Amino acid sequence: MLSWKSSLQFALLSLSVCSTVRAADDRVINISVTIDRGRDLGQNFGSLFEALSDDGKLVVGAGFQGLYNTQFRADRHAIQFYVRPTDGKRAFTLERLPRPNNLCGTYLYSRDEAVYSTYGTVRAWNQKTHEWRDVPGIGSSDEAMRVGNALLEFGNSTVKYRGKTILNPPSAGSYQRFFYAHGHLCFYHVNRGDAGYRLYQRDSGGFSKLHACPWTPGQDRVDLARAIIHTLPVVGETTFAWGQFAKQIVTGSNIGGFYIFEDGAWRMLLKPNLAVSYQLYSTAVYHDRLLMGQYPTGRLFEYDGKKITDLAGWPPKLDGVSGSAREAQTTVIYGGDLFVGVWPWGELWRYNPDSKAWAFERRMFDHPSLSDKIVHPYDIESRDSAVKNLWGQRVTSLVTSGPDLFISTSAKWPAEWDAKKFPFLAPEKWKSYGSVYRLTMPGHLGAATKWTDGPTKMEFIIRGSRVSITQDGEPLAAVTLTGPLAERLTGMTRLKNLRWGDGIYGRFSGKAMDGVVKVQ
Repeated sequence: MLSWKSSLQFALLSLSVCSTVRAADDRVINISVTIDRGRDLGQNFGSLFEALSDDGKLVVGAGFQGLYNTQFRADRHAIQFYVRPTDGKRAFTLERLPRPNNLCGTYLYSRDEAVYSTYGTVRAWNQKTHEWRDVPGIGSSDEAMRVGNALLEFGNSTVKYRGKTILNPPSAGSYQRFFYAHGHLCFYHVNRGDAGYRLYQRDSGGFSKLHACPWTPGQDRVDLARAIIHTLPVVGETTFAWGQFAKQIVTGSNIGGFYIFEDGAWRMLLKPNLAVSYQLYSTAVYHDRLLMGQYPTGRLFEYDGKKITDLAGWPPKLDGVSGSAREAQTTVIYGGDLFVGVWPWGELWRYNPDSKAWAFERRMFDHPSLSDKIVHPYDIESRDSAVKNLWGQRVTSLVTSGPDLFISTSAKWPAEWDAKKFPFLAPEKWKSYGSVYRLTMPGHLGAATKWTDGPTKMEFIIRGSRVSITQDGEPLAAVTLTGPLAERLTGMTRLKNLRWGDGIYGRFSGKAMDGVVKVQ
């Protein structure tokens, strides 16, 4: 019997291995996990298992990613199955997809394993036709998440569930950056008026307020009278990133404040500072901590539930560029490794947890040449512009779907290119901004899952070099691995050091779990 300090009660987990082992090419390793996720209240579900191969050269694991990048939350219902080499050596292919719009930027999100591009017209990627298709009725800043079997939709200061409005816009100001977790609908209520950022004095002079409203899918309306409200020190404070750590809901403001909602109350861990830049753009559950992408260091900061720590060298600074005004805008767990996208030189970094080494994978732009004499690309060419760092280079999104990782780029924002104002990007350089790439690295498989009120059986099957996922006997996804990783996987005869309910996605937070491994 496993006993955790949380209230979860786990059934006895068994590991049974058949005594007969077949030839490597038709050996089947079936990792079966029956889980009860409990009531869906917006929580992260965490890891299902993680284990080593018998020779110690591979890590195999599965779970639900807890991730928020700038504006969009990762799909909490998408399951991920990974095979990771412990030496950290990996290869990938990269394909540049057709542009989703004619702007110099886009942001992506995924739901039910479909990838959507925002800004301009919202479009969905169609793998069969290899094109983006319009999605009517969705605004570029709208967001939706599955809660149980229905959609909870955010947009225009309004919240809907099952297509019915459960929260209307306020009479003054706007509701911004919704986040639903642990049975609470959280958001910023911002009323700036005509002035800029300033210290709060009284509501009549403008305000920013954090709300945590108790709400569950059985309620027809969000009752604002029950909201737990925290007035923020700076008028105009909003956020780029929400996150969860265990039972806490956390958010970092664009003025450097860091706020925690726990046990029915808000508290402030970091005070905002109008004189110093400190912004968090991303949060990712990673084992027993929350990683947060920060500006202006360009590094990941770690939150352990009590304090925030700057992680030196996470990721390293790219040789040949300035160390100033760097921003770790995007994070994702893909193939069991951690990926980070860094502004202003469009850098893509990868961290392998076993070798504990960072690898610089590539720049997502091929221009201009690197320089530590300037802070942002095209600083000199843009010196007469109103926004001198407009042509800095963002990795705006890292989104998994099936076996792939989708990557998008942008200028400081998805602006239109003006050939007269910015001739240095003629004739085609401007198109590097707003590009979408598909990166495929062997060892990752994702799938949309069905919600069940009660137990559901997930099976992760390794048959030679082919891996697949099923739910309650229904196939969800499958892929055949290639290269050295496939050779190692084919030679694997058993798993060792298997940990149920624990791994790179954090602790499993559901109601119950049973796991068994069979080798045939």
